[in-house]
Amino acid sequence: MSVNVPGFSSSPFFELLEGGLKDEPTKKQAIKGVKAIIVITLKNKDNKEQSWVLDLKNDGTVATVDKVPKNDVQLLLADEDFVKLAEGTANGQKLFMNGKLKLKGNMMKATAIEGVFKKLDPRPKL
Repeated sequence: MSVNVPGFSSSPFFELLEGGLKDEPTKKQAIKGVKAIIVITLKNKDNKEQSWVLDLKNDGTVATVDKVPKNDVQLLLADEDFVKLAEGTANGQKLFMNGKLKLKGNMMKATAIEGVFKKLDPRPKL
């Protein structure tokens, strides 16, 4: 099943993550660093909601889900805010403080996510 969901600008980032996790040493490092099942639930401009599950506890995978599974932390935010977060143009703490990012679960696990995106991003670092 594809992690690319039509109508969500964040889909390419989930594809990047999925690609990055195919590399065995990277996958092991991500699991070791995060040790959590993270659900990211986004709402797009058309008010459609979609959830992605990052299993960085057991098998190091990314998948789309219709029903949110048991998890360590869930992030809820707008699709465009997630894109800014993934690109590094938005700060997770600021989004949280401004009520644009909602968290359910272990907040410490949520802070580990930013590091994972930086490590798994294959784009050249400038």
